[in-house]
Amino acid sequence: MSLLSFKRWFTWAASLLCIISLCPGCAAQVDNSTNPAPIVNIIQGKIKGVSVADSQVWSFRGIPYAANPFTVENRFKAPKPVAHWSGILDTTVFPDPVPQPSRSKPMAGKPGKLTLNIWTPKGASLSVKKLPVMVWIPGGAFIREDASESAYNGKHFAKQGIIVVTVNYRVGVDGFMHIPGAPDNRGILDQIFALNWVHQNISRFGGNPSDVTLFGQSAGAENVAILLGTPRAKGLFQRAIMQSPPMQTIKPYQAKRLAQAYVAKLGISLTEKDLESVSYLRLVKNVTALGQAVKDRSKWGMLSWGGTAFLPIINTRLIPQKPMDNLARYADSKVPVIVGSTNQESRMFMVPGGKIDKVKSATLKLFLHDLKLPGNASSIYSLKNGQSVGDTYTQLQSDYTFRMTAQHIAETLVKNGNPVWYYHFAWHSPAFNGRLGAAHFVDVPYTFDTIYTTQAKTFVGSSPSESLAKTMHNDWASFAKVGQPNWPQYSFDLRKTMRFDSVSKVVDNPQKEVRRLWSHYRF
Repeated sequence: MSLLSFKRWFTWAASLLCIISLCPGCAAQVDNSTNPAPIVNIIQGKIKGVSVADSQVWSFRGIPYAANPFTVENRFKAPKPVAHWSGILDTTVFPDPVPQPSRSKPMAGKPGKLTLNIWTPKGASLSVKKLPVMVWIPGGAFIREDASESAYNGKHFAKQGIIVVTVNYRVGVDGFMHIPGAPDNRGILDQIFALNWVHQNISRFGGNPSDVTLFGQSAGAENVAILLGTPRAKGLFQRAIMQSPPMQTIKPYQAKRLAQAYVAKLGISLTEKDLESVSYLRLVKNVTALGQAVKDRSKWGMLSWGGTAFLPIINTRLIPQKPMDNLARYADSKVPVIVGSTNQESRMFMVPGGKIDKVKSATLKLFLHDLKLPGNASSIYSLKNGQSVGDTYTQLQSDYTFRMTAQHIAETLVKNGNPVWYYHFAWHSPAFNGRLGAAHFVDVPYTFDTIYTTQAKTFVGSSPSESLAKTMHNDWASFAKVGQPNWPQYSFDLRKTMRFDSVSKVVDNPQKEVRRLWSHYRF
């Protein structure tokens, strides 16, 4: 290259860098001072993040994607756009959660807002190539959620060239309770709003808005199923993963009855004004109280076998039918799907507090009666191989709440024409003196490869399986990148299922006796 050519090339490159730094649609500007911090110019204004994971990953924490819903003018309303800001917004610290019963963080005096967190490979925003995106909807029985929990840290996906977004949304009273005059299912409206934000802004972080995988666990997975089955979210994601999805909902008359029972305990009327007058701490405390009250079968019937009093409301504009029926009618058949469950889901709710040791035979018998399963149900759910009544009841709860719903989702979507990959998570956690087993949530730290976080240790113990973390995490990453994991698709002839364990393998038609028992149950 001649000296003149080199000078021309250098001038062109310098001009291009200048354009990138000034262009509002271009992404990160890096502060090269003694405390380097990534700065990205999104539609609403500039934000400053933080370098993590040996500076190979950038993280942006608590980015507001909608206006604060905990103000007088926005309370109990559908989400609204966030106002533009001047200067640079600090997004280096994880936000407080929205009002909810305590799980990972005690509720602050002021509630958290509608925010999301992002992990992206360092410098991705300056690259011409746009990266695949994964958007995580956390679970928590529709009364809790915290997208900042350490088990959801997206840095390992980012190291694999994937941008991860974790979303906070309203739960409990503010997110899911029926309130006259307010839109129902506000927490799901928040999620749709967040997906639109991602569609509009993620390219500024180096992500491809047309290459989004939506994934979630527990209530988060049910939310994914609802979003897959609603035209309102069509085109906002191209792949879906549902881990341990319950499919429990309530009808409008049940929602009204639950709401009346809730305000009766507070001694107020069911109006926005009266609810606004109650402190968040008191509202949250009453959420837990109503959850306990709903366990009275004589008053609440099948709702008493569930885990929460707040659920998505069907026969509404957003959810016109049961989510399973909406999947059959509205799901885009071009969307590839991973769906599955852990093998012993409900041990998470029965083992830690010792409930599993207190179950009576009469309770198991009553639950079987209410489910109205075929005649051989009592034989399948009988005490075998040294199992206690509590073990058997817990397995029945696992199948009813999570495992057979995942099975039905897989079958519904295969019939719909979707490419489907099905899995069972079978790794036996040694936590709680070896009794926790393949319980609910145990798979999540393996999904994110966060098995050594303090939060994960409670569920996976001090010696988790590194090989399983590598296998499961890489399968999820492969799905996000190329649209398929590393095992065969599910079909009605062979029913090939990935069995995740210390040594993972594909099995044909596992637990077919249980599957057939539930084949005609209406979820």
